[in-house]
Amino acid sequence: MKKTKRILGILLLLIIIGATTTYFYYSSHKIENKEVKNTMKEEHPSKTLEVAKETPDYQEKYKNAYQEITYQEEKEFIKHINTLLDLQYNPEEINKIYAYLKEENILKLLNLNKINIDPYYQIKNFEVDKIKEYEEYQEKYKTTLEDAVLKVNIGLNQDFYTNIKDIENKNEYTVLVNKYHSLGDYTPTDLKSLSYDSKYQLREKAADAFEKLISAAKLENVFIRPYSAYRSYTYQTGLYDRYVKRDGKLKADTYSARPGHSEHQTGLAVDVWTEGKQEITKKDAEWLKQNAHKYGFIIRYTEENQNITGYIAEPWHLRYLGIDIASDVTEKKITYDEYYDLYIK
Repeated sequence: MKKTKRILGILLLLIIIGATTTYFYYSSHKIENKEVKNTMKEEHPSKTLEVAKETPDYQEKYKNAYQEITYQEEKEFIKHINTLLDLQYNPEEINKIYAYLKEENILKLLNLNKINIDPYYQIKNFEVDKIKEYEEYQEKYKTTLEDAVLKVNIGLNQDFYTNIKDIENKNEYTVLVNKYHSLGDYTPTDLKSLSYDSKYQLREKAADAFEKLISAAKLENVFIRPYSAYRSYTYQTGLYDRYVKRDGKLKADTYSARPGHSEHQTGLAVDVWTEGKQEITKKDAEWLKQNAHKYGFIIRYTEENQNITGYIAEPWHLRYLGIDIASDVTEKKITYDEYYDLYIK
């Protein structure tokens, strides 16, 4: 019995010695490995640090920060991240900036004091220089941040016909024309007369699409005709002035565009009436609502979107965008102003 206890005691002692030896062995190697890793980090710096050291923009004080910033193949990348670091953005924030923001927003950010962008990373259409306006709009109208961004981008935090921008992409079929964007004295170069009457013209693609729409409508006993298509800047000036003289500027602005702001000037808009009438019947208007997008057109001004477009409902006003975009706008049930900001701009 005593012999058995002695043997068990020896075994227990050997186990303790073995465990202790193993612990110290792995602990020492763990420390050694950590030192090796640190040494390797010094010997193999990050791509950002490597590139920074080869440029005149390298700043020794940001050496550790460079190690943590993911390198981007971008002109003046080191110079730009230096600016962000000067503005007190940390490496993690800088990585998020480059992961989420478009180049235009990053460049704007370089000229602003540090701002909290976290609430905006998942809002793709926000602009960093408008953050104050977004927050003011959100507070004033108690809306979501996403809605505030959209409305401010459209310009709805300001009165109509203020802060007007000159349109650059005048010839594109996706051009946005509204009370904040002006065409100036623009004239399209590919106007084509409509078969109904040569005095009515649209740009070529829009004209061809409109002929198809008219033909398809007839097959379903819907007979519509154009009564206004392309209008020049000069023509719109005279038309608008007559309306102002008759009804006053305030009321005229609800149903007529000021010169330079009419979709008709693009050659992509056409107003239609029911054949034999000086209006469009409810039946024909409903057909257009259900089918216009199949031929590339949308009903541009509806009763539901007056607060966004600034115009009364015009079920007769068709705007050509092409089948894909027109169908998408119709399916999403939003204005083209909203669609443009969200998906085209």
